[in-house]
Amino acid sequence: MIFKDYYKILGFETNRVSIEEIKIAFREQAKKYHPDLNEGSGIAEERFKDINEAYRKLSNPASKRKYDRSWNSNIGKKRNREQNARNINQSDTVFGEVINMFFGAKKEQEEKPKKGKVKTQIKGENIETAINVNIEEAFFGGTKKVSLRAIDR
Repeated sequence: MIFKDYYKILGFETNRVSIEEIKIAFREQAKKYHPDLNEGSGIAEERFKDINEAYRKLSNPASKRKYDRSWNSNIGKKRNREQNARNINQSDTVFGEVINMFFGAKKEQEEKPKKGKVKTQIKGENIETAINVNIEEAFFGGTKKVSLRAIDR
């Protein structure tokens, strides 16, 4: 599954933006990439579709919260790790050397080549469902089978 960064599509670096800021950014991007202003440009048309998709997802507070959870697990944590690694590995400054001395990587660890990319687990979204039980099952207990099917979106 390819994860689209709707915040980046609308021109934001972070997900800490208000609905009003999203509306303003949408209007700017929509004017810039509108198909009537960019006739014959397939790239502008695709970009305009992405902008509309991003706005639909982020302008609704409920869908924005849901998207933010997946954004944090896909983009936000990765950016934070990269930023922390850059800050810690600045050994050319005295501050960087002190940080590396107490918290950073040892010289032997820095020299080891990294073996492949480590996959991080992505938390799925919560699923709610209703299960019918009668009073006896509720009181005495019982078992029910629940099967989940993956839906490609």
